[in-house]
Amino acid sequence: MRKKAVTTSFLLFLVLLVIGSLTIAADERLQAVRIVPDGNGALPVEALLQTVSPYQYRLAPDLAVNFYAGYDQTNLYLGFQVEDSFLTFTDDFSLDFQGSDHLRVRFFSEGGPQSPVTLYLLPSSKIREPLLNIQGASWRQTSMAVRSFPAPQGYFLAVTIELANFQLSPRLREIPLQIMVNQVNKEGKAKTYWLFGTGPQDYATLVLSR
Repeated sequence: MRKKAVTTSFLLFLVLLVIGSLTIAADERLQAVRIVPDGNGALPVEALLQTVSPYQYRLAPDLAVNFYAGYDQTNLYLGFQVEDSFLTFTDDFSLDFQGSDHLRVRFFSEGGPQSPVTLYLLPSSKIREPLLNIQGASWRQTSMAVRSFPAPQGYFLAVTIELANFQLSPRLREIPLQIMVNQVNKEGKAKTYWLFGTGPQDYATLVLSR
């Protein structure tokens, strides 16, 4: 009887530990900063870099991400500075770019993990630079813009998304999201890393401050 009680207590501890981990992942709140476009078309990259302090994530000894988030009256601006000493972009024909170094952004609706909209962002390809695939929504390609830039030991991605895609209410200006980096090594093996929590169902909340 005592052994059963100890086992039950241990299992309860594990359940609480898992719930606590998920809560931390879901409660991480990131501030998007209001910026003034710098006249650089739909992607004010310089304004983003000069105005916004990045959130920094070290995912592995050879992989790090600086994440920038800003917005104005009509658009959400995201920037990703990825530090990765070995890059390959050979897989530009599949829908998920699994064989290439790339980045994915998952947007959740109503604060939950159901039916996320996923953006697949390939920084470079043989076709054109960069490539974008959208799954889980009927967002118009014209409502988005993506640019990429080579950087020392990696790349920089800049993404513009019309805020109308998110259907934000005037009172609640929050966007739950998860970010994944797909890293391919010299042997062609891919490994995925998540910025928030440990997997695709975890997320942080991007807050559009007023």
